[in-house]
Amino acid sequence: MSVRAFYDDLAPLYHLIYEDWETSVARQGAGLASLILESWGPDVHTVLDAALGIGTQALGLLGRGFQVTGSDISTGAVSRARAEAATRSLPLVSLVADFRALPMRSAIFDVVLVCDNALPHLDSEADIQGALAECLRSVRHGGGCLISMRDYESSPPAGTVEVRPYGERLWAGRRYHLRQVWTWHGPRYDLSLEIAPADGAEAEVSVLKTSYLAIAVERMATLMRTAGFEHVRRVDGRFFQPVLIGTRPR
Repeated sequence: MSVRAFYDDLAPLYHLIYEDWETSVARQGAGLASLILESWGPDVHTVLDAALGIGTQALGLLGRGFQVTGSDISTGAVSRARAEAATRSLPLVSLVADFRALPMRSAIFDVVLVCDNALPHLDSEADIQGALAECLRSVRHGGGCLISMRDYESSPPAGTVEVRPYGERLWAGRRYHLRQVWTWHGPRYDLSLEIAPADGAEAEVSVLKTSYLAIAVERMATLMRTAGFEHVRRVDGRFFQPVLIGTRPR
């Protein structure tokens, strides 16, 4: 399953990943707004969310007065983000795009976001470097880039299988069990996301598959510096994942 197909299929169910998606939207928006203010000051207004998904981060920032443009490789995810924004009367500008080739003019955003472990979906460090170069191109001088990602430790032996449960979710009057299953292949792993009705209706079980490169946070920071960002730093405890922040030189 391609990354695009994974998120197209996941879009209607994506909120189930969170115990309370609406609360997560508000919490993540507040966390990101605080980090943006701290890093680039109060004059930041325009944000590119280059891994929009269904709008978890963008909706939170829009609700706090930021002007947000969102892009994502998944048509299904973008469509849902547009619908969620419309329901809230929020002015989201959105488009379908690969963050390795953003169809925007250079230096027009104050901040570019790539959150929720999106960059490690790419096949190689070279691909990640290309995406970071696009982030650098898109942000104004003195603006910056904010990335969130999983904090990977060393890769276990090939063939290792790890089960990571989310727990139970209630949606539309039914209960669901969610879990991730990771199957390791050296520095990469295949991820299966299993969404199963708690009443045992096996015909309704959804199994969505994708893969990730288990790149370390410190290595991602090095790639940001190589792309041209300066003052790259790691921030822990302010978001649900470790955050990397870097600034485009003036």
